[in-house]
Amino acid sequence: MSFSVNSGDHLETKAVEMKMERLDQSDMHGSIGSIPDQVEAAWGDMTGRVFPDACRDVDHVVVAGMGGSALGAHLIMDVFRDRLSVPVTVVSDYQAPAWIDERTLIVLSSYSGGTEEVLNMAQQGASRNIPMIALTTGGELAALAEGNRWPAVVFGSELNTCGQPRIGLGYAVTYLLGIFRQLGFVDLAATEITRAIMLLRETNQDYREPGEENPAFELARSTQGKTVMIMASEHLTGNAHIMANQWNENAKNMAAWFAIPELNHHLLEGMTYPRENQNGLVAVLVQSDLYDPRNRRRHEITRALLEEQEIACPVIKPRGDTALEQAFDLLLLGTYASFYQAVLNATDPSPIPWVDQFKRRMAG
Repeated sequence: MSFSVNSGDHLETKAVEMKMERLDQSDMHGSIGSIPDQVEAAWGDMTGRVFPDACRDVDHVVVAGMGGSALGAHLIMDVFRDRLSVPVTVVSDYQAPAWIDERTLIVLSSYSGGTEEVLNMAQQGASRNIPMIALTTGGELAALAEGNRWPAVVFGSELNTCGQPRIGLGYAVTYLLGIFRQLGFVDLAATEITRAIMLLRETNQDYREPGEENPAFELARSTQGKTVMIMASEHLTGNAHIMANQWNENAKNMAAWFAIPELNHHLLEGMTYPRENQNGLVAVLVQSDLYDPRNRRRHEITRALLEEQEIACPVIKPRGDTALEQAFDLLLLGTYASFYQAVLNATDPSPIPWVDQFKRRMAG
């Protein structure tokens, strides 16, 4: 992976490791390191699974999910945008679109099984006699699926010991991809997953220990103290979405994502004001040799123009020969980087007190 940054003096690796040990009370670092194992376990678990014909004979797929439970769908939609045989829509809200009918499959995705928006979608789907599949670790969603005899993929989360759904993305992506493959929505050879897992195991060794040679740690260093804008294209756009979510939740650090070429039609003008942008923003450009040549050119020009506006622009380029391999590598790298950003921000990455407070007020 190539990486270019303008960073200050490096922290001593030992000091960072001591901070990790003190701050990471739920061992999120260990859970991130288990993402390759999550992918392998989920893929094996999906082998031989069969779903009713009603789930297969559809014209559209809706994935109902929030936060980490929807992120896998975004990655799959972009990586396989030229291979999915049916359109896929993510609904992260309470209401099902009016066009959903019996020729639509709803995948009810809730890691905990208690996401209220997803449970509401389940009720709407049942009232319209729409085929549904539940994807969850248990909770109320699993009970609903069992009681209503809906097909369900209920999986264990032993390889995500920190318990945070956003770190269970190895499970989330692979189980959903396995569902799509078993239903015939995407033609995916087992060797493609095998190669991706091999790459994950290789790069995991490079990302798991902090230091100057670790691209994930260096990405965190290069963005420290800044609002992060993550920019990607084509098959890696879903990864940009994932990285922004994880930066917000893990690092407690403001981040947003943008897609090239769309951002070229508006965002560059927004760098002008406020004048503090030069000191407060950093643009992370995710590049790939698999991009269309015009998009590769857009990345070059975007970076040049941002630097002319004095916006720092670190560049990352995920490893892998295929869209899937690059997306999996970036998933791992980005997750580690958001963790290291939390450590550099001197915060425990697992607790989400503001989100929890919001949920308590909603329940009150």
